Amino acid sequence: MKRHTHFTVQGKPFFSIGGQLHNSTGYALGAAGGEKYAQDTRTAFAALKAVGANTAAVPVCWDAFEPEEGKFDCDYVRRIIDRVREHGLHAILLWFASWKNGQMEYAPAWVKADRKRFVRARCKDGTETAALSPFYEENRLQDQRAFCRLMEVIRDYDARTGTVIAVQVENEPGMYAASVRDFSEKGTAAFEGPVPEAVIRAAQECAAQEEQGRQDGALVWTDGTRAVSGYVGRAWKENGCRTEGSWQEVFGSLGAELCMAWGTARYIDAIAEAGKQVYDLFLYVNVWLDGNGEKGWSLAGLDYPSGGAVSRALPIWRAAAEHLDALSPDTYEGDPVSVQRTQALYDREGWAFYVPESGMTAVNASMAIEAAGKHAAIGYHVFGIESFLDEDGKLKERAEAVRHSFVMLENAKELLLRYAGTQKIHTLIQHAGQDSCRLAVGDLVCRASFAGAGPDYAGWVAMDFRHGRDLSGVNRVPVSLEEEMARGLLFQTGEREFYLVGHKVRLFWQKMRMDGSIPANQLNQQHQAYNMELMVIEEGHFEDGVFVADKKRSGDEARHGIWAQYDCGVVHFVLGEQGL
Repeated sequence: MKRHTHFTVQGKPFFSIGGQLHNSTGYALGAAGGEKYAQDTRTAFAALKAVGANTAAVPVCWDAFEPEEGKFDCDYVRRIIDRVREHGLHAILLWFASWKNGQMEYAPAWVKADRKRFVRARCKDGTETAALSPFYEENRLQDQRAFCRLMEVIRDYDARTGTVIAVQVENEPGMYAASVRDFSEKGTAAFEGPVPEAVIRAAQECAAQEEQGRQDGALVWTDGTRAVSGYVGRAWKENGCRTEGSWQEVFGSLGAELCMAWGTARYIDAIAEAGKQVYDLFLYVNVWLDGNGEKGWSLAGLDYPSGGAVSRALPIWRAAAEHLDALSPDTYEGDPVSVQRTQALYDREGWAFYVPESGMTAVNASMAIEAAGKHAAIGYHVFGIESFLDEDGKLKERAEAVRHSFVMLENAKELLLRYAGTQKIHTLIQHAGQDSCRLAVGDLVCRASFAGAGPDYAGWVAMDFRHGRDLSGVNRVPVSLEEEMARGLLFQTGEREFYLVGHKVRLFWQKMRMDGSIPANQLNQQHQAYNMELMVIEEGHFEDGVFVADKKRSGDEARHGIWAQYDCGVVHFVLGEQGL
């Protein structure tokens, strides 16, 4: 069974722009009644609309779906699907079962109560944790039976409509307790047993990539955008490049966490395999990150759940999870460099790249554009959508940056799907203190200004009357990560033809000179903009893959660079030869 490369609706690729509901709102959407639940439901959909989402990510809670063993409340799932449909959205259902944030909070009471049948992971002193052990078959089989029943409900109720585009298998899995590994009887047997051949091959591959790539801390870069974890290959080499042995013998101190990763990944992959046999839908797992191993103690079990698909264990998951379509990072880092490194690590050929959770920050608003443009993300979601509204039901001011990015992604989705993974997409991301960036595009050089014509230019700079309010402080360069940064996506569809979506972005173009001369136009910024010949410049949108022009630009609105704000739609332009 081949991996899915995109979310799809009725067989067509679909770019998902979404908001994940707070955990317990999953009960509300599936509830048969209750005014409090109705209020929560109304708030959730109001927030999704306000931020510009086309997808609702909704928890499906095992304890609500199977309150008694073998007795499933299928209407609970159908009601969730109905309520998403009523609002014209698509859904990603989040299966909260054996794991939710490294524990078993959403397992039914009958699972939690029977500790002999459903064995918990243990600490070294014998203390039982609040996490199910991944090494006991009965734990997995019971989860798997329920998951397959869920997939049956989705198939039978929704296959023709296609409201549900994906299912998340568990939530941030692993053991979040005071132990790196599971000291239960079978957990210890797995740790002391032989490392599987697939893991040895993954370690060999990682070591080979490290030899070929450039080392950058915990990451090994294989080209300009992708990276692989350096931990597994390094641990394997440091412990003698063994081709057999126990986890400790082969990987030393990293062995305990890698053993947990293998056990957890195989548990979830078996559930995914069974689920896909029922209904072949996009399936993925999300990841509580380890900060790429660069922050705090970065200790499995304490700083993040041990056994998850974190940076140091990612190659193990890729070797184990044959039936998952994506291993998806939950990105809440507050600095853009950390997010960029995470995106590079999880962008892996053969796997779809998708961000299922992220925060309400200006940094995240920029990284959503980076994920779509540089890493061909198939979707981008924010978490806790109800919290994006204030007490009056209006979008919070600090959520506006995310909304702006979502509007841009919605406008550009046709182009993103068409040109994903090609060299035709150029990503423009401003960093604090940066006034511009330079792009080489064929035989042209583009200066993308994030500060009007430039921070040292004092002349009048036009947009149009609708955007006049944005001209105040147009030359100002943001200096704080809390400020919204300029960003955009530039698509080259012909030698001189382009489409642009962006915010606080203004483009200037020149042809590269080979003889060492400098064009006279570049000596004066006003002349450069005035003499940059435009054959066409227009704002518009896409309908069924075809660009429709809504408004043409010329004169004042065109002679100060090719500018874009989030609400300009898609700016289509064709450059002439004169002035280049």
